[in-house]
Amino acid sequence: MPASVKGGIELRKSLRQFTPDLAKELPKEIAAALKPITKSAKGYLPDDNQVLSGWLPRAMSEATFPTYTARVAKRGIGYKTTPSKPNRKGFRSLARVFNNSAAGAIYETMGRKTPNSRFVQNQSNKYNAQMKGKDKMQGRALFRAYDENNGKAREAVLDAIKTASTKLNARASVKG
Repeated sequence: MPASVKGGIELRKSLRQFTPDLAKELPKEIAAALKPITKSAKGYLPDDNQVLSGWLPRAMSEATFPTYTARVAKRGIGYKTTPSKPNRKGFRSLARVFNNSAAGAIYETMGRKTPNSRFVQNQSNKYNAQMKGKDKMQGRALFRAYDENNGKAREAVLDAIKTASTKLNARASVKG
């Protein structure tokens, strides 16, 4: 689940400006918290022999629906520790996990809106994958890995930010 951190961008700018060593340490701590989620999410994606045969790459295909290749889908899962651009509402993410693969995204969210569609039922009969999470945060791989992480990554990221802020303030305080 998302967490609201006020002053996160300003903290990262201050770290870069005044304590470059802490600026390098913060993304490493955040990455250490996000790696287990991406690793387990890659494990939840099916192999090529576990998806429907019509979803696999085929010769002479003119269809626009993306085909599934496990290697490409697993390579599409990752994380970023750099701040994102502001969205329409002005919010930015300081750290995030993502799925860049079109077929991986389809596998992730298939059945969220139409659980009784033929595609979802056929795929579920072949490879029974659980949907975990709630509402828009519900999925089979990335959201499932995040849900099973029980908020450990979220808390670790918040702790890393708080620790960096504390260390910056301790170094910035004038003594004497």
